[in-house]
Amino acid sequence: MIKFFDYCFYRIATTKYFQKVDPKTPYIWAFGWTQFCELLNILTFINIYHLFDNSRYDYEIVPILICIPLSIINVFILLTKKKYNKSIAYYKDEKHKKLKGWGIFLYVIGSMLAFGYTGVKLFWVPVS
Repeated sequence: MIKFFDYCFYRIATTKYFQKVDPKTPYIWAFGWTQFCELLNILTFINIYHLFDNSRYDYEIVPILICIPLSIINVFILLTKKKYNKSIAYYKDEKHKKLKGWGIFLYVIGSMLAFGYTGVKLFWVPVS
């Protein structure tokens, strides 16, 4: 699973958009987006659990309790210029680059949609 998030980090950091916005440190943007997707995935699974359990959780505290340890872990795993340069060297000669880029784009959009859908179902639909 870490390989997948490493690849997400690499693909987001090397997009033309982030290369144009911040050419010196695109890996910081990639770190933020990768962590955002990880948080959405975790919260989506928590929402699914609570949908089946017919309960609710404190939606202000739980994301903070998850985000702080996730941030600390990701800082040591992802957020270094050395890691960024290593990823560029590792994935330099990859095949099907454009297709995989679309896959990462769909993953980011899918993470947001899945969290949004489960959040709406959990917090706006009355619990029976």
